[in-house]
Formats: sequence, structure tokens, C-alpha cells
Amino acid sequence: MNKNIADCIFCNMIAKNDYDIFYRNELFVAVVDVCPKNVGHFLILPVRHIESIYELTGDEILQFNKVALDIMSNNFHKIDLIGRYKHFIDSASESDTKAIERCRNSIDFINMEVKLEPSGFSCGFNEGSNSGKEYEHLHMHVVPAYKNRPNERGCRSLTVGVDY
Repeated sequence: MNKNIADCIFCNMIAKNDYDIFYRNELFVAVVDVCPKNVGHFLILPVRHIESIYELTGDEILQFNKVALDIMSNNFHKIDLIGRYKHFIDSASESDTKAIERCRNSIDFINMEVKLEPSGFSCGFNEGSNSGKEYEHLHMHVVPAYKNRPNERGCRSLTVGVDY
């Protein structure tokens, strides 16, 4: 396992108390995903550098879920999604076309809605070398679903070649 946290994009973001952080407590932070799978897709990360879910303590597992529930229930509507998406677009390199397009599409969706109210959420981790994990810092994906923009098949849509 790579324990070089100096190279960890998330550890650097946490240490700088980066603009991208919209939620923080002693154990966890939450950030809006720069390449959202749906409008409002965010990540919850442990403050300490942890690479695997198996490194979490029992209390951290409990707190991870409490943070997710708190944001989904009480704080989701407080996130300045348009401001964060515009920030991502302004700071992205030209090669980040997928992220830029998803951020623009998210802004367009938000501007069309009277009130942004998710009808549900898909939550999950990418754990292990063949899971699609891109970063060596544990994080939970929380992807909102909307009546007019569902997460069709939820997390199952991430499994290539498997139909449920």
C-alpha cells in the first residue's frame, strides 16, 4: 500500500482546507465530485489517510454512515453546487472534457429545476484493485437520483457484463 500521503490529492485538499470541502468534522470531510455521475454527486473521505475500508475502526465505520445520513437528510440543499461546478470548470485543464461536460450539464439541470430535491441516493465504495478505484484514499460515493434524472439501476450499473 502506498502510504506516501504527500502525493495524495485528497490529503492535500484536506490539509489546505480547500474550497472544494463543503462539510467537515474531526474524522471526515465531504467534497462535490469534479466529474459528477449525476447532479450533486459527492464524496465523503476520512481526514486521516486510509486506503482501504478494512483500515477503518468500528467507530469510523459508524461515523462514516452518520455523516452520509446527515448530509443527505440535512445538508444537501445547502451545497452551492453551481458555484462549485463553475469553480471546477474554471480551474480544469482543456483535457478534462468529460468533467467539464458533466459540470455544465449539472448546472443546466439545476437551472431548470424549481427546487433541487433528490428522490433517493446511491451510496458505495470502490474497494480493491479490480473495483475501479482511482485514488489511494478511501472515499464513499454518494450519488443523488431525481424524478426526472434517475440513477437507473443504481450501483448495479457499474458492474460490467452483469445483469440483475
